[in-house]
Amino acid sequence: MKPMLMSPRVQSGFGLVELMIAMTIGLILLGGIGYVFLGSRGAFRTTENLSRIQENARYALDVMSRDIRMAGYVGCGNMASIPVKTIANSPVPDITAGNALKGYDGGTGWTNPTTITRVANTDVLSVMGAFGSGVNLTGNLAPSNANIQINGNPYEFVQGDVLVVTNCVNADIFKVTNNPGSSGLVTMAHASGSNTGNRVGTYGPDAFVMRMSQYSYFIGINTAGNPSLYRVSLSGSTEELVENVRDMQFRYGLDTDADGAVDDFSPTPGNWAQVVSVTVNLLMQSPDDNISTSQAPVTFNNDTFTPTDRRLYQVYSATIGVRNRLSAM
Repeated sequence: MKPMLMSPRVQSGFGLVELMIAMTIGLILLGGIGYVFLGSRGAFRTTENLSRIQENARYALDVMSRDIRMAGYVGCGNMASIPVKTIANSPVPDITAGNALKGYDGGTGWTNPTTITRVANTDVLSVMGAFGSGVNLTGNLAPSNANIQINGNPYEFVQGDVLVVTNCVNADIFKVTNNPGSSGLVTMAHASGSNTGNRVGTYGPDAFVMRMSQYSYFIGINTAGNPSLYRVSLSGSTEELVENVRDMQFRYGLDTDADGAVDDFSPTPGNWAQVVSVTVNLLMQSPDDNISTSQAPVTFNNDTFTPTDRRLYQVYSATIGVRNRLSAM
């Protein structure tokens, strides 16, 4: 019996040409997969950075809007309708129609109380007023007393806080000089070491006390080297609100005839008591570089900003009305 011979076709393997064709097809498939992956990754980075920009801008405008609306608020109505006396010593300023809301074009004239480097040519805005809710008084209501009393301490007033006490007829701004405590009958002293003079008002149980502050908004460089929006309070406490705010500019609506309507706009008002609205302009940048395909110019504050990197840049604006008008309506 003769052995079965294998066919030459069955015994043959891949030829060189077949291997090259298979490798070429594989490389094409890998290239296509890589292209789709890189495109998807780029789209994801772009979407993520745009979301971060929008989130930061929305939060920044929301925080500033709340404070701007309350500028000049001393617990009751318009500041011009009740006498306000500041007995707290410097650096607590008297609150007036001229400084309850005040801007500094390009930062000129503003003294930076922090160690954070402010970004040159960016605007600064300071707003002063009573922020938060009030607590009614319960004791030591005569002006001769150097303290007032409340039940409990729901808003955690502490030593060194600047407070305003008002009954909508008069208002006094003072600095707390003792540790008030947190429960029971809470006494808040305003001794002469940090305060000067007596209160202007005689307060009964209808009066209430609120926290007073002056917040200044500016763009500074954070520890990571990025421009950020900061808020510094009257006490010197500094908060980094949002990162990657490249520039901030303000424009003010002026009521020049005291009719409650905006008559003119200016980046540098001559009379800050006439300011009844504030337009906030923010130039936001993406957290990551090399997102944009080119260094595309952006129109900001009636000028052209040309980036030196390939971050994404977007402009956000909001106009906020000052509820507590700085002049009598």
